[in-house]
Amino acid sequence: MGFANAINSAADFLNGYIWGIGMLFLIVGTGLVFTVGLGFFQFVHFGDMWKRIFDKQDSDSGISSFASFCTTMAMRIGTGNIAGVAVALYAGGPGAMFWMIIAGMTNSAVCFVECTLASLYKNRIDGEYRGGGPYCAARGLGWKKYAAFMAVIFMIGTSCFMPAAATYTICDGFRNAIGVPMWVVALLVALLLALIVIGGIKRISAIASMVVPFMTIVYMIITLIILIAHIGEIPAVLGNVISSAFGKNAVFGGGIGIAIQQGVKRGTFSSAAGMGEASPTAAAAETSHPVKQGMANAAGVWLDTVVVCTCSGLMMLLTDCFNTAGGYVGSGHAELATMAAAGEGGGVKFVQLAVSTVVGNFAPILIAIMLLLFSFTCLISYYYEAESAAIYLFEGSGKERTRKIVTRIMQFGMPVLVFIWGIIESGTAWNLSDLALGTCTWINVFMLWFLFPKARAMYKDYERQMKAGIEPYYNPDVLSWDGVDKAMWKEINAKQIAAENKSSK
Repeated sequence: MGFANAINSAADFLNGYIWGIGMLFLIVGTGLVFTVGLGFFQFVHFGDMWKRIFDKQDSDSGISSFASFCTTMAMRIGTGNIAGVAVALYAGGPGAMFWMIIAGMTNSAVCFVECTLASLYKNRIDGEYRGGGPYCAARGLGWKKYAAFMAVIFMIGTSCFMPAAATYTICDGFRNAIGVPMWVVALLVALLLALIVIGGIKRISAIASMVVPFMTIVYMIITLIILIAHIGEIPAVLGNVISSAFGKNAVFGGGIGIAIQQGVKRGTFSSAAGMGEASPTAAAAETSHPVKQGMANAAGVWLDTVVVCTCSGLMMLLTDCFNTAGGYVGSGHAELATMAAAGEGGGVKFVQLAVSTVVGNFAPILIAIMLLLFSFTCLISYYYEAESAAIYLFEGSGKERTRKIVTRIMQFGMPVLVFIWGIIESGTAWNLSDLALGTCTWINVFMLWFLFPKARAMYKDYERQMKAGIEPYYNPDVLSWDGVDKAMWKEINAKQIAAENKSSK
């Protein structure tokens, strides 16, 4: 335990700097600048964002937009949507939920930029589209050393550290619900993960396309039941959220600084906007224009943070099943007083208690199942992100065998780590996940600032075609830069480009 405590202490120390005031300026500032620079696209093209999710184009090299969307949502709708929101309410009070929603709206612009760029700078490796932060840094900016550094950080972060919170949450949920030892659940999760990731992106996206819509709808139905049961409390709850967001609330404790920090932190963790998680899957999609993937993934941030995280927050707030670090003890369930006396912080238990107010003793099992679905799909998405980063380090002709060996090592190595993370202490799990997320966010957003003008140029090209009544497609002969695989894009849009050239003669 001494070694585990040392890791936890080190991660906690580093997180104090990584997630300090600088992160608030980085995320909120970048989101606001990108939102303004793109003409508030997430509001102007709100309907178009959701439409792009269902583009049906796919191929042997890429997956459909819907499959890509579900795979990124598998990563987004995870631990942060349940346990993360509970942690935010405990540490920052109800006001944290307000800032989480605001962060989701502005973060969608950051996600739009990174996914548009990932699609623009993707290329084919071993017959599949590959892309992401390292690929953008190398091809878009010529920063090959920085790209290699990014790839190493992303690979380690998403395969070694980020799965810690998701795995622990699954195991803890079943331990609380039916008393299954955590190591047993961790072993089963590890084995199932290995079985799925061996099938590559096609199998990963197929599983995500089945599970993500189902689990999201079920969770929203549970929230709707609680909303109906507590409809009279809605105005007071919303009032508490607003008042706590803009000043210290004498009832809940804390203050505006803590509320903003927790809201932005958990909103970022949940949506993964800016940290580069969504970009590999966006690059894997078959699409006629990079902006279409930017749009679809921006919608994903709204669904994750503005909708699903709000569902979790409302469950706890409406039922009064939450405590705060400032001393508030909820009255929605007798167990909350016991938790407060024992010094237990926020977590899955808050949500389980909230749901128990409408479904009774079945609540722990129901939430454990939802956690399994939310967090496990998160794990399979993490794997693909780590694999894409690793493939970048070994791209190029003559390295096919090396890529296969590295991929196979990861397919078995990550499940082993998942088993370990399933039996560690919860604080360590969250600290390690926060460390990985924060580090990836800093190095990824730094790069995005330099490439933002290209993302904006792509957006203007997309808007120009939309206004002309043309279904947008990307023609590298009209708009391109060094590093873009022009031959690949001409092949993807061969019919449209041929028709354009014919009409211009």
